[in-house]
Amino acid sequence: MLNTPILIVGGGPVGMNLALDLSWRDVPCILINNLETTPNHPQGNTHNARTMEHYRRLGIAEKIRKVGLPIDHSGDAIIVTRINGYELCRIKIPSLLERLTPGSIDLKMGPEPLHRASQMYVEGILKSEIDKRDNIDSRFGWQLNSFQNNPEYVIAQIEDLKSGLIEEVSCGYLVGCDGGQSTVRKALDIKYVGKGGEEVDFMLGRMASIYFEAPDLYDVMKIDPPWQFHSMNPEGRASIVALDGKGKFLTWAKIEPDESVQKMDPKPYIQRVIGEDVPIKIISTLPWQAGLSLLANSYGDGRVLLAGDAAHLFTPTGGFGMNTGVGDAHNLGWKLAAWYQGWSGEKLIESYEFERRQVAIRNLAQSYELAQAKASLKVPEGVEENTKRGDTIRKKFSAEIYEALKEEYFCMGIQLGGRYDGSNLINTEETPPPISSPYEYIATGYPGGRAPHFWLKDGSALFDNFGKYFTLLVLKGSDLILQSIIDAAKKRGVPLSVFRDDTPEIYDLYEAALVIIRPDQYVAWRGNKIPSDPIVLIDKIVGN
Repeated sequence: MLNTPILIVGGGPVGMNLALDLSWRDVPCILINNLETTPNHPQGNTHNARTMEHYRRLGIAEKIRKVGLPIDHSGDAIIVTRINGYELCRIKIPSLLERLTPGSIDLKMGPEPLHRASQMYVEGILKSEIDKRDNIDSRFGWQLNSFQNNPEYVIAQIEDLKSGLIEEVSCGYLVGCDGGQSTVRKALDIKYVGKGGEEVDFMLGRMASIYFEAPDLYDVMKIDPPWQFHSMNPEGRASIVALDGKGKFLTWAKIEPDESVQKMDPKPYIQRVIGEDVPIKIISTLPWQAGLSLLANSYGDGRVLLAGDAAHLFTPTGGFGMNTGVGDAHNLGWKLAAWYQGWSGEKLIESYEFERRQVAIRNLAQSYELAQAKASLKVPEGVEENTKRGDTIRKKFSAEIYEALKEEYFCMGIQLGGRYDGSNLINTEETPPPISSPYEYIATGYPGGRAPHFWLKDGSALFDNFGKYFTLLVLKGSDLILQSIIDAAKKRGVPLSVFRDDTPEIYDLYEAALVIIRPDQYVAWRGNKIPSDPIVLIDKIVGN
């Protein structure tokens, strides 16, 4: 029998992020995935600012920025009748080069701006990193057959799909990161609640995801190549995103109700969007469903937990799904590490569902609202007329489009503003927590939110100076007697590092002289003096 602290089922971005986070914290694990390789069909295209911060912690952010859209490629989203037709609306979005320019809004909010790179490319990087880690037993081409969920451990049966070899695994926790059709979730008899794709007419019909190559497409564009096209014309709707800036694209196109995705010829659908005959090489085509807004009614049972799509399914509007799942992984990783290393309280693992569920509820609601706004747009008759009447129709329609889509690409509150208010690990203050908007991110040191970013005099980010576990941030009053907090943490076996900085702006940002930062870079507590009983504080933030 194999023995491991953590068994991760599912080797997508969520499962691999969890494995890498555990490895970074010196926790061994086994990861299984029923596919032998990472996907070769593009999926999610947006790695938001918070996800990039997680990659920064893992030391792979620069590698990820080298795949996907080139640094100087336009980030704009453009709505057109057809690519060779009329431009209806343009949403100006900074390129990566603009985002990385010193003084940019992005770099004021965080050390790592959003990046456009297909999940397909990034999963390859995550897999290569996993293969380097001695404490990750990575088994691609293995599936979970069954498990027994016991009070103190889990016994799982896994199978090598190529050889038929069956092994038993004893683990402290099993985490299902195995997607919307999760074997783990179904075995626990946990249901999704919410709205299915049939309830949201996202793109007005059944969809196909088409991965294709068309370098000549750039020649027919009358404008600088954007990151994303939305085509709206009387024949249908489609979206096209540039994957590498060199001629590889992904489109989501409406297909006929009775048409088989497996048997269809996707080229006419692409040509319809382009508006003229362009040489196209189809790489792969898969069914695609939008309009999902589903949340598991529980994030697990006992020692079996769910993360990512196994716990929540999003419509792709806004690119929230994968990023929410990556957030799940990094919230859970340090808590599992604390359990393994013996310094967690009874409520620490329990806090995972409470904290991440409220983030998922918020993000699902916003994604659904954005999808509804897009679905509400009706293509007017005459939108392609080359007449004054056509000009008038397009002008009116353009205003409607902008009003419906203007918020989708600027949800910084979703990216950086997720909060864990009400968590039993967060120290509650007398004043109410700040209002959190999905569109606007306001940096605050109020406990329960992501620790505010600041660039230090040496050019490093404040984030870079946080320890692997808890960090006591000392911002003012070096004469404060800190030993009581340090001793309390030591008594409980809680790893705590100390970082001092006397920059006045950081003190103003956090509004306190002392701040305890959690291992996931969230503020657990702040104050201007040592608590009367530091043991009570330490017990709270680790779930005792």
